[in-house]
Amino acid sequence: MSLLKSCSKRRLSTVAASISPQQPSPTSTVSAAASSSTTTASSHGQHFYMNKTLDTYYSQSPTPLTLRQLIFYERHCNTERLLKSANYVRSELPIRIAHRIREFQKLPYILGTNPHIENVYDLYWQAFNRIRKVPEITSREENEAFCDILQDSLDAHLVIIPQLAKGINECEQQHEGIMSMERLDRFMNATLRSRISRRVLTEHHLVLSKRKKSIFNLCSSHNVLTKCLHLVQAHAAHLQQQQQGEDPSASKTILPKIQLNGTDTEFTYVSDHVEYIIFQLLSNAFRHTTQPYSATAIPKEIKVTLCSNEQDVLFRISDQGGGMNKQVFKDLWSYGNYKRFGNMEHVDQLEAKLNEHDKMALRLGIGLPMSRVYAEYWGGDINIVTMEGHGTDAYVRIPRLGTQNENIMTESSLDEAIM
Repeated sequence: MSLLKSCSKRRLSTVAASISPQQPSPTSTVSAAASSSTTTASSHGQHFYMNKTLDTYYSQSPTPLTLRQLIFYERHCNTERLLKSANYVRSELPIRIAHRIREFQKLPYILGTNPHIENVYDLYWQAFNRIRKVPEITSREENEAFCDILQDSLDAHLVIIPQLAKGINECEQQHEGIMSMERLDRFMNATLRSRISRRVLTEHHLVLSKRKKSIFNLCSSHNVLTKCLHLVQAHAAHLQQQQQGEDPSASKTILPKIQLNGTDTEFTYVSDHVEYIIFQLLSNAFRHTTQPYSATAIPKEIKVTLCSNEQDVLFRISDQGGGMNKQVFKDLWSYGNYKRFGNMEHVDQLEAKLNEHDKMALRLGIGLPMSRVYAEYWGGDINIVTMEGHGTDAYVRIPRLGTQNENIMTESSLDEAIM
């Protein structure tokens, strides 16, 4: 029973023993807040004694935005709106991070002490303390310093997805039964959804500040599909060359044919999100329909259908790859089954975007669960139907109006973990 004690009663490793739990004085500067962030996760203090400060932010609910609101701000940005955005991000990010920290504290003790999980926990504390100390931003110069803090956080948190995946799978192997995989999946989904929400807010503000290109693009369903298809085909060709280079006797493979149906639709969206989803589904379809070379073999077929209605853009990807058995289908959206995540050991940082070509070519085991998180973030969804012995159909729905709030469920139903 002692193994299931709350992390909030035990975690004494910290990022900054010298950080005071009090709010910064009005005369403090953004630069001072930035310099206070140099303490690393290797230093030790007492997070436990800062829980009162955490409670102040945890007691507040996040304020979600819509895609349309963010796009409006980007298209009509001026100094007043820029500073308003800066102060919204400055006050909102600590609230969202506080909810994640509290969920980490609800993990059973033995899971929370996993070094990968603890590293993520410490990174969240660092970001929480760093950003909450930033005073009100009143000028473009102060905003520039704030943007430096935001960019540093983005860079530091590139390790989050690999660390979480490694930690969850080590816990599954070593401490099976301590916590059900269903609850760990809920924890992972909520954590990744919160991560997306913070990165969208941060990157959006950096766009307003002219620090990076827009994350919102006018997408074409046909162009998204074509881009992902070319990348999947390139990866398949590269894998074949690699296998033949390692083993000259390895036979060639027959790639599937693609049949495209439907009509193109334009919509404004976070292109990185929708491209990641379609790439992962096409990759799975390709992998299961690629055949060893034979003079008599007939290429299998992948049918892709595009359509839309007034509210949504819709994709369907149908393959003849043999389908899935009940057990594989049951675990389709789970972060468990550690054998699926073997390649994650070779990855230190992951942004989960299509431009990470080498990493996207690896089978990291997180593609489908992450795709569902991306789809549901703005109110869309993914559904998969399989017929064992024949093939699988994947359906993706992407909202096109941008009027739905971010899906930022703050809790992951871990209260029952506290014993």
